[in-house]
Amino acid sequence: MAVGHIRLAFDGAPDDNEDHPLWDISACGRAGHTLFVAGDEAHAVERLVPSRHGWLAEHRTFPIHEFVELEEPEEEIDIEGIAVHDDWLWVTGSHSHTRHDPRDDGHEPDHIELSKLADLKENKGRCVLARIPLLYDDDGYAIPVKKAGKRRAGIVRQREDHGNKLKKFLRKNPLLGPSCALAAKEGGLDIEGIAVKDKRVALGLRGPVIQTYAVLIEPQIKPVKKGKQKGKLHLPDKPMIRLCDLGGLGIRDLLACEENDDLLILAGPTQDLDGRCAIYRWKDWANEPPENEEEVRLHRPERLFDLPVKLEADHPEGIEYWTGEDGQRRLLVLYDSPNEDRLDAEKATILADLFELEE
Repeated sequence: MAVGHIRLAFDGAPDDNEDHPLWDISACGRAGHTLFVAGDEAHAVERLVPSRHGWLAEHRTFPIHEFVELEEPEEEIDIEGIAVHDDWLWVTGSHSHTRHDPRDDGHEPDHIELSKLADLKENKGRCVLARIPLLYDDDGYAIPVKKAGKRRAGIVRQREDHGNKLKKFLRKNPLLGPSCALAAKEGGLDIEGIAVKDKRVALGLRGPVIQTYAVLIEPQIKPVKKGKQKGKLHLPDKPMIRLCDLGGLGIRDLLACEENDDLLILAGPTQDLDGRCAIYRWKDWANEPPENEEEVRLHRPERLFDLPVKLEADHPEGIEYWTGEDGQRRLLVLYDSPNEDRLDAEKATILADLFELEE
């Protein structure tokens, strides 16, 4: 059970904006006392900092297109992963396809138009893998910037024909290629977590789950240091594939541990349904780089604890470390489809949970 809560305060009542991050938080990342979050199907990251009420407040929005070049700046990115490492803010989109949802009007339909349901959306705007420099103001709070000294915001270049080079690699991969042609939550490719440690970047897949094994991708990323493409992120080699036994669950978020080389994994159902969610620990992940493209080790992370399950609400989507006023470090968990008890629409606030975490 949760041992505490953090209240996040946003600007503006959510009824004024269907895309308000209060409704569905899909990712989070912490830089010191600054918390970055993203709403489901968002174009931007939202910044919150501690307030005198003990809340995270002073909400600011940072659109991704202000820092990196996007092929379609107004198309949804579907930010599903945020990580902060070495004063860089990393952001990943889901890279997924979607299908028309006949319940978009909020009601269960009596009839469904099959031809419309069969239309699979490419969603190339979701093919985003970027990093943005962070600077700190006089209060010690992080601010994303386009350029900081020699550091420049960069993105794996988007392409109109295949989304980006990462998606191109994955489409050609014999294991994951078939899933790249399917919709997310129907066994399709769906990136939902990112972790960064030194030069290692890990992307966690909600789907597909292959023969009950969850998939983690480690793209080989190198920033371009010269020429017109300076600052962009380059993938010179194929991404490496890792397999994890998470009891049939997919990966919903990743978190590189601060004080050791472990990797925390938030695991949950691959489809849009209620089910078991759990926190796993991959011990010494940072010292276990991928070794082979053809034959991979099956990793068996340790299951630490299950998260409470609620029906049609509180789907865990983001995890981060958080140190409270008592100096105790705990695990912060944020939710998609939050329970109404978490929301105060008038004040535009939402409650996130804190869990004890054995080190």
